[in-house]
Amino acid sequence: MVKRRIQLRNVANVAASKTALIDLPCGPRYHAVFLEHGFALGTNSILGATLNILEIRIKINGRVQRTMSGTQLRDMNLLNGTSYDGNGTPNAAPGVCLPIFFAEPWRKSPADQDALAWPSAGFSSFQIEVDLGAASTPTLVASAAVDDMQVNKLTGIVKWLRQSFAASGQSLDISTIDRRDWLQQISFYPSNYSPGLTVVATPVAAGTLASKVTLRRDGLILHELTASANLGLNSNYGMLPSQTYRGPGIYDLVLDHDDLLGSAVQMDAARDIVLTVESGTAMSGTLTAIVQRFGPPE
Repeated sequence: MVKRRIQLRNVANVAASKTALIDLPCGPRYHAVFLEHGFALGTNSILGATLNILEIRIKINGRVQRTMSGTQLRDMNLLNGTSYDGNGTPNAAPGVCLPIFFAEPWRKSPADQDALAWPSAGFSSFQIEVDLGAASTPTLVASAAVDDMQVNKLTGIVKWLRQSFAASGQSLDISTIDRRDWLQQISFYPSNYSPGLTVVATPVAAGTLASKVTLRRDGLILHELTASANLGLNSNYGMLPSQTYRGPGIYDLVLDHDDLLGSAVQMDAARDIVLTVESGTAMSGTLTAIVQRFGPPE
């Protein structure tokens, strides 16, 4: 199937401290969308552009399927390799290019890569909302990589659902993860997260996240690793959790760390799902998690 690179021409409301709207034509199958963001002055780096993108919401039929900030988008891309990072400078037109991947090019199986593209023929609407920061005279343009394959039945898409948890003490049990879809990854952010620094394997200050995370499904332990062991596991399978410019203290619990779609865990029949987050120091504030699940659109 021929892949086409197309400009997304319906981009509106691009202004400082406003929500820009990008309407994607329904019909093609989307492999990736590329946002190009520029603004006057400011930090002349990818970091400056990502910080000025306060939030991105990807919607199908008016319902949110992915939520992340510009920095969180970059964090997730960098985890899978530096070749998936953005490029450019916000002060030089058209700005910094930040990719949003639907098909996942880092997967080892070409079939798995291709299977995750989003077929939009059955959508009534497909939209991306971008909350821009206060940087003056912002610009935002977008393009996409698509093909025209028609899918008889949409089996699922990879959703990024962001959740927040109040944290205190040295141990926190979380039982509010949805019991549905195929769970792929949960990336925990510490309450004192600061983008643009080098990641650390273990917490060193109050508010920093996990020294250990345990995931249980119906009492069965699926994951029980310290931060340093988890860092080693992900690194040994080709991920870059300690890549410079990922924020310190992110704990990436990756169930399909071997890049096989079948390594995700089905949660539809689970009676209970419990995450236990432990820290060597007292946690404080709010922990944020980006939960990646494969399933039908919300």
